Amino acid sequence: MKPPLPRRCRRNLTVVLCALMALAGCREEPGGVAPAPVELTADAAGYYCQMTLLDHIGPKGQIHLDGLSAPLFFAQVKDAIAYLHMPEQSHAVRASYVQDMSGTATWSAPGAWVPAEQAYYVIGSDASGGMEAAEFVPFAIQDDARAFARTHGGEVRSFSQISRADALAPSGAVPPDAAGAGHDKDDIAGRLKALSGPRRSN
Repeated sequence: MKPPLPRRCRRNLTVVLCALMALAGCREEPGGVAPAPVELTADAAGYYCQMTLLDHIGPKGQIHLDGLSAPLFFAQVKDAIAYLHMPEQSHAVRASYVQDMSGTATWSAPGAWVPAEQAYYVIGSDASGGMEAAEFVPFAIQDDARAFARTHGGEVRSFSQISRADALAPSGAVPPDAAGAGHDKDDIAGRLKALSGPRRSN
C-alpha cells in the first residue's frame, strides 16, 4: 500500500483538479460556439433599409448578436463592416459572415457565406452594391480579389486592414491616409474584441 500524500500535496492536487474541471466546463459552454450562417429567405430584410434582400443583387452580410434568435442582415457588405465599426452596441457580436465572390459567383448569384474576418475585400472599385452604393467586394481567395481589382479598380485589403475611415466613408473611396493597416484607434480587431465581450445592459 502506498503511503498517503502529505496534506500540502493533497491541497495542491485539489486545486489543480478544480481548475481542470472549470476549464473543461468552459470548453463545453454552448455560448462559445459561433452560430452558423443563415440562408436568405423571402422574409430576410436589410437592417438599415428594411427592404427584402432577395430583391437586391450583389454580396450581402449577416451579423449574429448574443441574445437575438435571428441575425442582422445587410443589403451591402460595406454596411455590415460599418456596423462592426460603429460605437459599442448593446449586444455582443457572436459571428459575422459575408458572401464570397470567388470562383463562379456572380453579382446576381453571390457565393457561399464565409466568416467576415477571413475574407479579402476589394474597396474603392467601380462596383456598386445592392443599394447602388459603393461596395466592399469580399473574396475567400486572395488571388480572385486581386484579379477583380485589376479589372474594376480599387485595392485589396484583409479584414483587419479595413479602418473605420474606410467603413464609414460615404463615397466608399479609399481615404488617402488610410492605405495599408489603418490606425490603432480604428483597429477592427480591438473593436471586435470589445463587441464580443459580456453583453451590456442598455
